[in-house]
Parts: sequence; C-alpha cells; structure tokens
Amino acid sequence: MKKKFTFNFFAGSKKTTFLTLAGILFVTSILFIGCYKFRSVNQPSTGFTNSYFDVPIIAGRDADPGLTDTEWDQAGSDYGLFGVMLPNGWTVNDSIAFTIVSKNATLTNTGFLVYNAGHSKTLQDSIPAIAGYHWWGAVTAQKADMTSFDSLYFTPRIKTDGQTGNFYLRYAIGDKNYWDRNPADQFNYGGGLTAPIAINISSNVGLSDLLSKANVSMFPNPTHGILNVNLNGYKSEVVNMNISDSRGSVVMRKEILKSSNVFDLSSLPKGIYIVELKSGKNISSSKIVVK
Repeated sequence: MKKKFTFNFFAGSKKTTFLTLAGILFVTSILFIGCYKFRSVNQPSTGFTNSYFDVPIIAGRDADPGLTDTEWDQAGSDYGLFGVMLPNGWTVNDSIAFTIVSKNATLTNTGFLVYNAGHSKTLQDSIPAIAGYHWWGAVTAQKADMTSFDSLYFTPRIKTDGQTGNFYLRYAIGDKNYWDRNPADQFNYGGGLTAPIAINISSNVGLSDLLSKANVSMFPNPTHGILNVNLNGYKSEVVNMNISDSRGSVVMRKEILKSSNVFDLSSLPKGIYIVELKSGKNISSSKIVVK
C-alpha cells in the first residue's frame, strides 16, 4: 500500500502527530525553495529491513499568479535540485532518471539527478535533520530545459538498513536559480518542501530463506563468461554480490535488485571463483568456474 502525499496531510489526528514531531524538528533556520511544487509523493506506508522501496514523484509549477507563462519561459534552463531527509544508514540509488514534460512536446527532455555533497550540506544547513537522520541531496547532471514547463516525473529508489520501527521522510525540490532568493519557512511548506511522511519498517523475515542453497541458483557452471543468478521467492531485498578469486581478493562487486539476473564475467581470467551473496547478516557462498 502506498501513501500519497497531499497538502491535507495534517488533517484530523495526523495534525496532532505532526505537532509532536514538530517539537523535535524545531530549528530557526530557513530553506530556500524554487518555484515548484510537489503534485504527488507516493511513498509507501510500510517497508522491510535491508530492502528498498520506490517513491514515484510528480512535480509542477508553483501556483504564482504574478508569474506569467512568458516570464516562466524566459528562465530557459537551469540545474534542478532534489533532496530527501533519511534515517542514518539509509541511502538513495544514485543517478535518478527524470522526465520534464513541456507544453510544447518538442521541448520535453530527460536527464539524471546525481548525488551532490554540496547540495546535501545546503539542505542540512538550511533545515538541520533531526537526530538520527541526514539529508541526501542531488543535482541534475546538466542544465534542464524548463521552457514551456508543465510537469516533472522521477522515482527515487530508497534503501533501508537493519532498523525497524516508525520513520519519517521529507522531500525538497527546487533549482539553483531560485534556491538563494526565494526563502520559505520550514513550517510553511509551500509546494517545494513536504511535511514529514511516515513509513513503518518491519523485519524482512524471509531473507534468510531467500539466500538458502535451495533458493539460489547460478548457471551455467562452468561458464564461458555469462552467469545467471536467480533468487527464488525474491521480494524487494537489497542483495550485494561479491566475486573473489582463489587468493580471496574481490574482483567484482554487483548489486542484485530483482529475482533473475545476468552478469558478464568475460573480463575475469579463467579460474575458480567464490560468489558471495549478502544482505544484512545473511550470507550465501557458491563456487563457480570461469573457462
């Protein structure tokens, strides 16, 4: 089940929940937001340890009656900014693909949001994360064309660790042109900064079974370069794969995020290798031969 963020998030009893959290979040600084707003942030309401979840996001123009279409189009292109406040130990898959939809279809363009330490620090300095949390910030890899801008679509993939319980994530969006000129108080969310959105993380009880010999298959073995790795019963676990040579040196690292996977080992010299699959404290090892 996914929880769709709307600006009625604090209605009813949820307002009381936020006021409690607001006491923890109290700071005097401000965050600078560009003239964008989140139309929807579809964060799941539940998740699992040592796993991941996707958050489909749609953003649009902030409803500024003083800004005409012509004035907006004059902005041309700029570097876009995105951020999410996460519990320590969580992270985001880097290089988030985005699509900017233009009112003029010929100007619709795509690109990637890439992790940026400087922007992460700006977020932290503007709205310090509460204890046990941090800001993960990204900037577009190149200037994005905002001419005739209609909407923006992207889906960050967030990875959890071994912590269980209730957590709160926040999302921010803007661009470099307006970031330092259009302040928004952190408790006046406007459109470019969400309220805290709750998610409950429980233990991924099936993970140890997933990495059992009965549920892991690797073929062909021996292989001439292509190795299939299948995980029977896979859900949304983050599984790290390390391949080590006969001396114990790791020669290849990969990440498994689906049930059926194909890896190219043709760059490895012929020999015997150990393939280790690991997620949290659960480990599975298999021997393969590359011919």
